[in-house]
Amino acid sequence: MQADACVAKPSLAKLALRIYWFPGYMLLIGVIPLVNAFAYSLHGGLGWFALPFTLPFVLVRLGMAYWRGDDSFRRRVLRFAAVSLPIYAVATAPLSWAATYSINGWLGTTIRWNQFWGLMLMPFSLPVLLFR
Repeated sequence: MQADACVAKPSLAKLALRIYWFPGYMLLIGVIPLVNAFAYSLHGGLGWFALPFTLPFVLVRLGMAYWRGDDSFRRRVLRFAAVSLPIYAVATAPLSWAATYSINGWLGTTIRWNQFWGLMLMPFSLPVLLFR
């Protein structure tokens, strides 16, 4: 029996949790009223510095899962990425609206939801954010 045969491959739910925990966490702290006052305040909230790293984090984690697996798991990771990345791009839009609604309501700011969403899709949204 080979040593690789004993290694269990994670389920899709565990794979999704390993890859998307950071963007989910950033959205969650954006929605919770008192927490978002500290993380997303306009005068030094560290959430604004971490938010552009959500999509690169996802891409790096997908790459790590791909390169660490065997051939069958690599095909599974590619299918998972092909399905989950568009879902990520679409699902973060209403969640960004909810986060900015909570941030604006709590702090009295006027942050637009598509700015928050654009930061979550960095670096692909960089031209849109720079040339507005």
